[in-house]
Amino acid sequence: MRRVCFTMAFILALFVRGDIVSQCQTLSVSVPILHVSSGERIVGFEIHVQSGRIAQIPNLPIGWSISVDNDPSWNTEIKGSIAVGAAAVDRTFLRGFIVVEVEKDAPSDLPFDLQGEVIVTSDFSTERRIKLSTKDFVTKRLEATMESAPK
Repeated sequence: MRRVCFTMAFILALFVRGDIVSQCQTLSVSVPILHVSSGERIVGFEIHVQSGRIAQIPNLPIGWSISVDNDPSWNTEIKGSIAVGAAAVDRTFLRGFIVVEVEKDAPSDLPFDLQGEVIVTSDFSTERRIKLSTKDFVTKRLEATMESAPK
């Protein structure tokens, strides 16, 4: 009897999980091209998400301070900065560096959008801010394999 109850609960969880996943669009976010000079390293970033939320930070580097404001309005902000110079990273850090969930019922006048800036330095005394607009980001849909779960 216990085994039957467990099996039924497991099957029900799969059905419910499939319905939830099919309602979400989860994206891995990258900045594939960042124009940095020789010797410049990333020491901070700030990303603004309109009609979405930060769902994950897959590879949080050691020595970084990260702040996420997943506002209930689905207008989210994530900021990151180094605590020590040795924590500075190269531009490959921006490959799949955050995962966002797009609001499925976003109003047409507030479509999903990404904006931000990356802070770089070569000498840790002078910083340069690189503005990022929608065209600078590349997103990759993640839930494709999860959507095949039974419904």
